[in-house]
Amino acid sequence: MDKKLIFFLALLFSINVFSQNIPQVPEVVTLDKIRLKINEDARNEIQVEVDALHANTKYFNAIIDKINIYFPVIEEILEEENIPTDFKYLSLQESSLISDAVSSSNAVGFWQFKSTTAKTYGLNINNLVDERRNVVSSTRAAAKYLKNSNFVFDNWIFTLLSYMTGLTGAKSILDEKFYGSKRMEINKNTHWYIKRFLAHKIAYQDEINKESYNDNFTIYKNYEAKNIEDLSESLSVNLNDLKSYNKWLKSSELPRDKVYSFLVPLKSKNLYSQIKSSVISKVKSFISSSKNSLIDEKIKLIAEKKMIFLNNLPSIIVDSDDTMDKILQLYSISKKSFLSYNDINSNHKLQIGVPYYFANKRNRGRVQTYVRRKEESLWEISQIFGIKLNKLKKFNEGNLLDKIILRKGIF
Repeated sequence: MDKKLIFFLALLFSINVFSQNIPQVPEVVTLDKIRLKINEDARNEIQVEVDALHANTKYFNAIIDKINIYFPVIEEILEEENIPTDFKYLSLQESSLISDAVSSSNAVGFWQFKSTTAKTYGLNINNLVDERRNVVSSTRAAAKYLKNSNFVFDNWIFTLLSYMTGLTGAKSILDEKFYGSKRMEINKNTHWYIKRFLAHKIAYQDEINKESYNDNFTIYKNYEAKNIEDLSESLSVNLNDLKSYNKWLKSSELPRDKVYSFLVPLKSKNLYSQIKSSVISKVKSFISSSKNSLIDEKIKLIAEKKMIFLNNLPSIIVDSDDTMDKILQLYSISKKSFLSYNDINSNHKLQIGVPYYFANKRNRGRVQTYVRRKEESLWEISQIFGIKLNKLKKFNEGNLLDKIILRKGIF
C-alpha cells in the first residue's frame, strides 16, 4: 500500500477517534434552576464552537491543566458568594484562565475587568498591584458584579449577558417578561455571548474530574512579609514560581493597605513552613494591631526547631507527618497531660496547621478580640491564641458576633 495513503488513513483515523470524544450539544441544558431548551439551529451554532474548542489537542489539554489549578479556587469563592458554580466557565470564556490576559478594549485578567469597573468593585490598580490578575480578588469582584445584576433580573442567563453588555445595556435589549423565568429557549436570535458560554460549558464539563484538581496549590493570605523575597523564604517556595502564579504583583514590595491573597505552589517539603508561617502571621498581625497590649517578646520569636511560643507557651504546629504517638515520644510528655493541655480527648485527630501545647493554656489571650473566620471553631481559636477553651466559652457566652473576645478587661 502506498505510504502516503497509509499516512492519510492513519491521520483520518486519529481525527475520527478524537472527534468521537467531542461532546454533542444536547437539547436541554440547565444553569442553576433555569431549564434551557436549545433548538436545532442554536445547537448547530453551539456545536461549531464546541468542535473548535476541541480541535487542537495540545491547546485543549493546556486548558485542562489550567482548569485543574484555578477552578478549585474559583468554585469555592462562587459557592461562598451564592453564585452558580457554572459561572466558572465564564472566566474560561473571558480569559482562557490567563492571569495577565489583555483584550483589545484594555480589559485585564481572569475576568477581564476594565479599570473603572474593577475599582468600583474594590480591586486595587496602582504601581504595586493589579488585582484583576489575582484569581482570588478578581473572582470575588466578579461574584459581586453578577450578584448585583441578578438582583435586577432574577435570571442567571440575563445576568450572564450583562457581564458583557453592562447592566444598562442588558436591560435595553432584554424582555422584562422573562425576568425571573426558570424556562427559556435558546435559538438563532439568542445573543452570541450566551451561546459561546454554553459552548464552553459543554466542551469542558465532561473533562472536569475534581479528583484531578491540582492539590499542589493553596491560597496564602499575607499578614506580615514586606517583600516577595521574604515571603518566598518563609514559605520555602521558589521565588520565580511564586512570581509566576502571582503576576498581579508589580513590585517586589508587598503592599500593606490590606491583606492580599497569594496563589502558592506547594510541595510536601514546604507544607510545614507554609502552615507555620500562616499561623504565626495571623497571631502576630492581631498582636501588632492591638495598641493596648503589653506583648511578651517571646511570642514574636520562632525557634529554628518545630517548637514555637504562642501566648508565651511552648507549642508545636502539627504537619502531615505528625501523629500523637510520635509527638508524645519525641517531646517526652504523657498522653494524659497532652490531652489536658489541649482540651482534647483520646479520639482526637490531629489537625494540620493547628498549634498543640506542652503546658496549660492561659486564662486569657494577649489581645482583646479576634475577628473569627466562618470555618474556625472556638477550639481552633483557643489553640491559635493559647487560651483555655472553657475560658474562651465563658468570655463569649451569648456572643452572636464574629468578633471573638479573647480576654476580659484591660491590661
